[in-house]
Amino acid sequence: MNIVNVKKFPIRDCVVQTWNYVNVNKKVFVFFSFVNFLLLSLGFKFLGGMGSIWFVFWCMVYYWFTCAFFRFYFDRKPFFFSGKVFDSLVPSTKILFLTLALATLLAYLPFLPLFLGLPVDVLEEYTFNFIQQYVDENKVYDIGMQVVLLFMTPLIFYRPMFAWISSVIGRSGSLRNAWRKTKGNYWRFWLVALVCNLMAIMISALDFLLGNSGWLELGLGAILIMFGNVYMAKSFDFFFLEVDSE
Repeated sequence: MNIVNVKKFPIRDCVVQTWNYVNVNKKVFVFFSFVNFLLLSLGFKFLGGMGSIWFVFWCMVYYWFTCAFFRFYFDRKPFFFSGKVFDSLVPSTKILFLTLALATLLAYLPFLPLFLGLPVDVLEEYTFNFIQQYVDENKVYDIGMQVVLLFMTPLIFYRPMFAWISSVIGRSGSLRNAWRKTKGNYWRFWLVALVCNLMAIMISALDFLLGNSGWLELGLGAILIMFGNVYMAKSFDFFFLEVDSE
């Protein structure tokens, strides 16, 4: 009988380690947070966000910046100009595919009955009552989608992110390996995702109360994202540090 060693992720200890890292490396954290703020401002204020064709190029720059941060944290030189960035596109593409596939499935799920060959009167009732009331003109369905995505986050984002970080720093980008080393921690990862979402909602609400200019949301969001990156790095340390020679 094989005994599987399951490592329980210490959420509180990881927060403390992240906070200590930020305190010890204040200048580094401020630098990356400031650059992050500039990039977010460029993408969502000056380029117009996802509605602009230039946003694709912005995503490439922002991706490179994120890779550079993790290479800096793990002291993998060169920090900014490394071919490992291209290696990381494999796991990152898988993460993106999983996320988009799930989001697309959830978005089109309410329209599935329209293709099942139901009677016309039933389809009309369904179309004008359910779809129009709860999908097109109501926030209930949007909230429901967000809740489902939240519960799927540990599976389609949090754990696969470890494979991405691993590939960025020049190690194996195997999703299977990341899944194996982090199993047994679904609810712990879910709790982390929940807290991050609540903090993002609070920042958005605060920005709204202060005039909804978006600048406060970008500023605090830039700091929160960098704190989250350090937290992910510390989480990676917990699960993968003992095999750093891989």
